[in-house]
Amino acid sequence: MDYSRLYDFAMQAYTKIPYLFGGGRTLRPLGLFLEVTYRCNFRCSMCQFLKLMDDPRLNEKLGEELTIAEMKSAIDQVSRFGVIFFTGGEPLLRKDIMEAVRYACSKRKTYLVTNGILLKSDLSKEFVELGCRNVLGSGMASVGVSLEGPEAIHDETVRAPGSFGKILENVRHFVELKKKSGKKYPLIALKCVITAATLPHLNEMYGLAEEVGVDIFNPITEYNMPHTDRLEMDSSADFNRSPDPITGIDIDLLRSELFKIVERSKSSRVQLRLTPPGISNEDIIAHYEGRLNLENKLCYSPWGTAAISAYGDLFPCSNFVVGNIRDEPFMEIWNNEKMRRFRREIKSRGVFPACTGCCNLLTE
Repeated sequence: MDYSRLYDFAMQAYTKIPYLFGGGRTLRPLGLFLEVTYRCNFRCSMCQFLKLMDDPRLNEKLGEELTIAEMKSAIDQVSRFGVIFFTGGEPLLRKDIMEAVRYACSKRKTYLVTNGILLKSDLSKEFVELGCRNVLGSGMASVGVSLEGPEAIHDETVRAPGSFGKILENVRHFVELKKKSGKKYPLIALKCVITAATLPHLNEMYGLAEEVGVDIFNPITEYNMPHTDRLEMDSSADFNRSPDPITGIDIDLLRSELFKIVERSKSSRVQLRLTPPGISNEDIIAHYEGRLNLENKLCYSPWGTAAISAYGDLFPCSNFVVGNIRDEPFMEIWNNEKMRRFRREIKSRGVFPACTGCCNLLTE
């Protein structure tokens, strides 16, 4: 069973009625992304927060990051069938993060993405212990680990010499702990952004995922999101501004590598999940060529997915803030006039130029 696609199907089914008939209002979110910190121990060349991580204001705002109590309160607002996503930055840099993760696992299905360098034995052991009993139950559903190509390419991309070997060792140990436990969850996903550097090695990385024994191989479309300054978020983001073009991609090679991994997936025990999952491979190629057709694309995300910045700003996407959970109750913000107006606009006009490459795009 493809559990990632199951979640995508559930999200579309959950949001369809309020999308069609809600007039901009919707149900409690089914997914909640908690950006718990923007600090990171890597400096990935394609990261949307790269400039932010070296901004001196980031350390000045260290004491303003979400508290555990605020995270717990936000988690309680999500549908009881929902999923909590812990992201960053590098979420494992938060020394208190496991308190929030344990709480989330006790209430909802939970997912965490990490660069893997801090995924030591004790954390892996606890993630396995927190694993869901079944696809419908609460607990740790999945852990995503980023590995940006073979050793030399990964270490150069993340600007951390020697990190590839350490991450791979951590992942191998995680897989072994899970195997010994006899548990299906959490699923372990190996994630890799499709860049000019990683593209020639996609099939090779799929082979590595198989050899290590993870559950999912997840190549991710590169997306130069035009609004990413989390230190100065507001409601004036210009969604008519297109992302910066992606350069250096050999389109013929992209088509070839996508074909190879899709063919490989037909007989592999490791699931392939291409992100965005809601568009075709030809659309992914068109995105890299700068010619993606948005006229037949739509987005349900603002009706079912919320995101909260490390400083409490609630936003449906990009830098478009509709409120702050430190100033107003979560559910009041989630259906306030600004949010309802945004939903009505994206429904009536379709997606924006800024949405090109976003992982929430769907084809009608």
